[in-house]
This record gives sequence, structure tokens and C-alpha cells, in this order.
Amino acid sequence: MAVGPDYVPPETAVPGAWASQLCSGLRAGEMDPAEVARWWTKLGDPVLSNLVDRAVAGNLDLKEARARVREARARRGITRADRFPTMNTSASGSSKHTSEKSGSGVTRELYSAGFDASWEVDLFGGKQRAVEAAEAGLQASEEELRDVLVSIVAEVALNYVEFRTFQNRLEITEQNLQRQKETSEIAGWRCEAGLVTELDVERAKRNLEQTRSQIPPLQASLKRAENRLCVLLGQHPGTLEDILSERKPIPVPPLEVAVGVPADVLRRRPDVRHAERLLAASTAQVGVATAARFPTFSLAGSIGLE
Repeated sequence: MAVGPDYVPPETAVPGAWASQLCSGLRAGEMDPAEVARWWTKLGDPVLSNLVDRAVAGNLDLKEARARVREARARRGITRADRFPTMNTSASGSSKHTSEKSGSGVTRELYSAGFDASWEVDLFGGKQRAVEAAEAGLQASEEELRDVLVSIVAEVALNYVEFRTFQNRLEITEQNLQRQKETSEIAGWRCEAGLVTELDVERAKRNLEQTRSQIPPLQASLKRAENRLCVLLGQHPGTLEDILSERKPIPVPPLEVAVGVPADVLRRRPDVRHAERLLAASTAQVGVATAARFPTFSLAGSIGLE
């Protein structure tokens, strides 16, 4: 018997279809769990895949979440152990020598050993509820780890796409700058030849300087995206210059992506599963608190030898 309420998973009323029409490229079909777990590989960019793998291994938030999982697993082990008897053993020895002047001059050796055990009877199920709470707490920590993992992978992919976007924009701007330099020079030559006016030359110079002024902000944005990637990977800024220096195209998603149905999307969200496991742990804690209101019964025994 276990006092307190038994946990019943909440029922969620989720529609079986999307309320609005899906955008082009999306379909409400079944999703392959293996593909969902490594969705970024569908972008076909080996550099991005490498960065994600390094982030999974080195991100500090993920390391913290993994440590919380290990802590929860240890707490569950301690809670399970509380349901078993506790045992203690003891042993001692002594030697006593009587002087010949005061007695018989005999040496006596004394030894003793003892064993005792106690067991608290889980009459009202408080310990059982504690194990249930610890198990749900461990599962909540695991879902929290998955939630952090999903967020980190998404941030890496987002910042990588931003990096490639700024990189390509910078390349296009530099190419435009070179062409406008040539245009400005040609305008100067044509002005000397009397083919155009000074106004045309100044207009060409203005366009040139306007394009030149766009380069520093793009360079700064490019560097910020690179530094954010370094932080996500748990590394110092500047450590990814070698792997990112080569210019590559912006990753393009597949032409069609299956998004499942609303119920599938809800079940896939680790933050939702994390909240549900916390609810299960809190429900079990109600039983622990209820059992604490009743008397406790323990069986104890000991044996000794001298």
C-alpha cells in the first residue's frame, strides 16, 4: 500500500491535423526519427556537421546538463538503497599484561565482534513514493538535457547560416567595390575627355564610398557570428578561423520537409516532456509528505561475540 495519489499522465486535446494550410515545402507526413535526430545533415554541409558534433562534445551548458543527469541518477540510487536494511559490523581487540610484582604476570587478550541490522518497514509506501519521485526526477533531468541539446544544435546551425550569409554578402560587396572603382576611374577619364560632367564623376565617387562604407559593418557581423559559434562550441574566440575561412555557399534545406501532425510535434518537444516528468515527481512527493504524517515502524536486531 502506498498513500498519496497515483500519477496519471494528463490527456491533451490536440487536433489531428493542422488548422491552417502548410507552407510550400512542408507536408504533414510521418517523420523518420533517425532523420529528426540529425536534421542538420539534410543541409548537406560537412562543416556544419563538424561544428555540431564539436558543440555536442564541448558546449559548457551541455556539460552542466549532463552533470545534473549524473546527480539525479545518484540520487535515485540513494533513494532505492533506503528501502533495504541497514547493517553495521564492529570488531575490537585488546591485550592486557599483569606485572609479576602485582600478580601472576599473565598476558590476556580480549576480542569482541558485533553485528547489528535495522529495517524501517515501508508500511505506508513513503519510500516507494520517494523512489517514484527520484525516477521521475531523473527522467526530467534527461529531458532537460535533450532540451538543451536541441537548443544548442539549433543555435549552432542558425549562427553558421548567418556566418555564411555575411560571408557571401561581404564577397558580393567587395566585388561591387572593385567594379565601382573601375567605374569611377572611367568616369574621370570621360570627364577629362569632355564626354561627361563633373556631376557624373562625383556621382560615381559617391556610389563608390557608399559601397565602401558597407564593408566594416559586414566584417563586424561576420566576426560576431564566428565568435558566437566559438562560444557555443566551448572554445575561445578566434579558434574557428581555419575551418571557416574557406568561403562556401549558404546551406539550403531540402525542397520538402515532413512536419508530422500537431500531436507528434508536441510529443517531440523535450521541454513539454520535461514539464510532464516534473509533474510526475511532484505527484509522488505528495505521497512522501502524506506518509510522513504516519508513525514509522522499524525492526532491529544485533548479535555479539566476545
